[in-house]
Amino acid sequence: EAKVSEGQQQWWRFKAAHFDSVLLFKMGKFYEMFEMDSYVGVDVLGLIFMKGDQPHAGFPEIRYHDMAEALARAGYRVVVVEQTETPEQLARRNEER
Repeated sequence: EAKVSEGQQQWWRFKAAHFDSVLLFKMGKFYEMFEMDSYVGVDVLGLIFMKGDQPHAGFPEIRYHDMAEALARAGYRVVVVEQTETPEQLARRNEER
């Protein structure tokens, strides 16, 4: 039985609410694209798939403006999900488990 992580659950909630858009999901210093959005990233932005079981691709935050503009110019609506939890908050949350 495959488990869905908290991050994946969060991604699917955002994706369900914005299914007609490409999600750029901020993770640390990178924007990541998952599932069907990663195929758009590979096809439109020239990204490569990252290793792992789940299709995903990403780019460093310094490339955000170029990548978001390229997606918009290709006709995609872009939704950015920014990370608001600090590393310290994450450490505290993990200690509470």
